[in-house]
Amino acid sequence: MSSWMSRHPALQTIYRTHIEPVENICQPSPLLPKPWREVEFSMREKTELLEEVKKYETLTDAVEQPRILLTGQIQAGKSSFINSVNSIFRGYPIFQAAVRYGKKSVTKHYRTYTISDSKGGGRLPFTFCDSMGMRGCDNEVGILSQDIISVIDGYVPDNYEFDPIAAMSTCKKCTERPSLADQVHCIVYVIDASTASLLDKELLKMFQIIQDKADRLGIPQLLLLTKVDFACNIVKDDLTKVYESRYIHETVLKVSQMVGVQVSCILPVRNYWCETELDMKVDILILKALQQILRQADTFFDEMKQRGKREEAPPLSNE
Repeated sequence: MSSWMSRHPALQTIYRTHIEPVENICQPSPLLPKPWREVEFSMREKTELLEEVKKYETLTDAVEQPRILLTGQIQAGKSSFINSVNSIFRGYPIFQAAVRYGKKSVTKHYRTYTISDSKGGGRLPFTFCDSMGMRGCDNEVGILSQDIISVIDGYVPDNYEFDPIAAMSTCKKCTERPSLADQVHCIVYVIDASTASLLDKELLKMFQIIQDKADRLGIPQLLLLTKVDFACNIVKDDLTKVYESRYIHETVLKVSQMVGVQVSCILPVRNYWCETELDMKVDILILKALQQILRQADTFFDEMKQRGKREEAPPLSNE
């Protein structure tokens, strides 16, 4: 500051207010003023969620167990979510669906999984459909969009091995006209929260193809935002802060715009992957997600009744 300005206090005030750089600009708090979604983390809540899932029934006699398709990024946690649900009802972490960590999709076959209520218990009223991950860049190997459409329509048999180069041919399809029970009744996109801002254009294009198909059939669509603990250190330290984390909230809004799934249908979760015992906080996020998935599956059967649809898949298409 010049010597002549030092002799004029009024000019000093103007300089400091309007010219000097502000060193301590206030940064927004990493936590929101209040959670953007209310979740109770308690044993009572976990018990109520468990009972709600166990008592679930579909709205049609034609389908005993709604089929829930998990699809999305390679290594985003599709199989891990199935394992996590299985773990909660088994009472300890269990890893039935194959999971490894790397840049390649572990799931190469189309698999359907039912979950049992405790060891040796009865089947729970839903079926998970696990598929090969979607290719996110040129050097990745993933499922083709045509094969995902075939899964949705119910043409792909359990344990079918996907070919990442050529779509499933007509002669390999197990049935010409699958029943309503063979078709997918709810689609769940799975995205890694720690890499959500880097979604490839090719991946987003595949999401759009699936969405167009699902919209035509009236199939509800949700999105699991996985690995929230890897994405945010605050959530890593305290999972109950997941709906208070500004970073997670901003990621949810960004993913909603990119993928086209409304915020109310985006479900942040943390899967089991290295634990030997259950964690109530992890369980509640997983069960809340499953609760919403089953509730949305009901909207498919409502839509089917309103449209007066036949209980068969559309004719086979080779497109």
